[in-house]
Formats: sequence, C-alpha cells, structure tokens
Amino acid sequence: MTTVSTTIPTTSFDSNINDAIGISISYQIAATYSLRRLSSAASTATTSSSSIPSSDDIIDYMSLPHDSPEVTSLVDHHAHKPQTSASLQTLMKTGRGEFLQKLKHTHGGGYASVESLDKDNESEATPLVLLQVASFLRRELPIRLAHRIQDLSRVPLLQDMNSVQQVKELYTTSFLEILSVSKHPPSRDKQEEWENKFAKILENVYERHSSVLVQMARGAFELRAAIRNGALVGSGDDDGCEGEGQKTLSDKEIQIGRDAVEFELMESTHAFLDRFYISRIGIRVLIGQYLSLRQPPVENYVGIICSKTSPYEIVKRAIDDAAFMCTRKYGDAPEVIITGRLDM
Repeated sequence: MTTVSTTIPTTSFDSNINDAIGISISYQIAATYSLRRLSSAASTATTSSSSIPSSDDIIDYMSLPHDSPEVTSLVDHHAHKPQTSASLQTLMKTGRGEFLQKLKHTHGGGYASVESLDKDNESEATPLVLLQVASFLRRELPIRLAHRIQDLSRVPLLQDMNSVQQVKELYTTSFLEILSVSKHPPSRDKQEEWENKFAKILENVYERHSSVLVQMARGAFELRAAIRNGALVGSGDDDGCEGEGQKTLSDKEIQIGRDAVEFELMESTHAFLDRFYISRIGIRVLIGQYLSLRQPPVENYVGIICSKTSPYEIVKRAIDDAAFMCTRKYGDAPEVIITGRLDM
C-alpha cells in the first residue's frame, strides 16, 4: 500500500480570500448557506438605475443587450479598476462591527452611531454592519465580475465553446443586475429598503452561479473533443491567419496539428481555469459571508467563517472523502499520514 504524507503548515490563516484556502471555504459556504437560506418573504428586487462614473445619464442596465457597445464599455470601465483584497480576518472583524468607524467617517456620521453596535452578541450583525458590507459589495462585485467577463472573452479557443459562452452570459447578467442597484441608499430612512433589495439580488446571483463549475468543465470537454475530432488544428500562426500559398494538409500533418494545439493549449488553458476558479471562490465567499450575516447567529461562527476551525479536522475529512472515492473506483486507497500541528 502506498503511503502519502501531508503536513499542516503553521503559517497564519490571515491570507487573501483569493488564495489557497478555497476548498475548505467552499465547504463552509455550501454547508452554512444551505442550512440558512434567506427567507422567501424577502422583498422582491426591482430594477433601478445607476450611471457610469462621470456621466449624469440614467441607464436601465438590465435592458441593455449583452453584446451592445454600452455593455462592452461598462465591462471595460470596471475591469480597469483593481480588485480589493479582503482577508478572512477582515471579513470576521467587519462582521463583528469592528470597522464601523470607517462607515461613520465615510458618510460623515449621517447614517447611524457606532455606539449602536450590540456588544453582547458579536456574532450577530447589526443593520449598520449589513449596510457597510452591502456598500462594499456594491462597489467590489462589478469589478470582479468584469475581470472574469474579459477573461472569458479572451481565453484562446475556449471562448468559442458553447458552455463557456453561456457562463459569460451568466456573468454579464449578474454584472448588470448588480449595477442596476444605486451605489448608496438614497437617504437614511431608505437604508433598510436598499439593503434588503441588494440582498435579494445577491441571493439570485449566488444561486445563478451555482452551476458554473459544471458548465466550465463541460466547456473544457467540448474543447478537447473539438481538438480530437479535427475541428481545431494548429495553423502555425499566432494570429490564426492563413499564409500565402498555404498547401493542403495531409492526414499526418493534421494529426500533428491537433497534437500541437492540444499541447500549446494545455498550459494557458489550465492557467486560465485556475485563475477563474480561484476568483469564483473569492466572489462566492464575499456573497456567502454577507448573506449569512443576515441570518440568525450560529455559535462560533461569524457569517460563514468558523472562529474555531481545525485545519486537522478539515484535512482529515478531505482524506476520508478521497479514500472513499479511490476505494470505490480502484478497490484500494493509499494511506495518508498527517504531520505537523495537529492540535490547531
């Protein structure tokens, strides 16, 4: 029997949510959010208007065709902005209301008092905490979605696969839907209404994107099939243009072209998929954290983040799952030895 050793590092978990913690976070999102679905009594989202910065024109974003110049400009505009990193520690502190002073300064103290925070229950988000998180997501999510839309539009060959085009449409819909909400509550007495409306939209986005993993996997399969059946072959030119006096390719040359395309695509396609999936984890963590903060508090949790997480227990469950699937498929599984700080 093969033995595999894995070590639990002692480094801090205060890392960017776009990084390596993705698998365990995804499990937390799925488990926590599925148990605490938002109430169906939440107010129905209606379409409102917002405008591109530096423009006073009111735009009905949801009515814009996805292939229109207006949508392309909107995507380009937001994709030129850098994404804002947010560590798990920052998400926990925000959920506990430790950064409310920033909101007070941002709005000139016109919304609510920091002293309104309930110190007796740090796991329960107050309306002001929810407003702060919602305001951040209203600014941040269009930027992150725009980056992914551009990536989906530019990835070589994969962009032409039907399933990938469907994912791009899905991301564009969510992008426009979030933009349809005004950037800030119109007034203090409209705060709750604005936040409820925005939460409903993000619930829709969260559910809409649940199939993205399967759709992207299907797109990769479609690309591989296209390469193998000869629909895509290497042309020898980076721009894909036919050369002057190009000869007819023999079967052997076509096969060599297929192999070349598959080999050349391997690294760039995998790099794109890695970047896409990591970004998707980050987006779902941000949305999942906000939606969970709106639910009744759970002991040892701030939103979806468990304050008493054991890396050892997470690794052990992952090993058990992998061993089960391996045994079911091959009849046996390698032994895995966990070393390092098992008491964390």
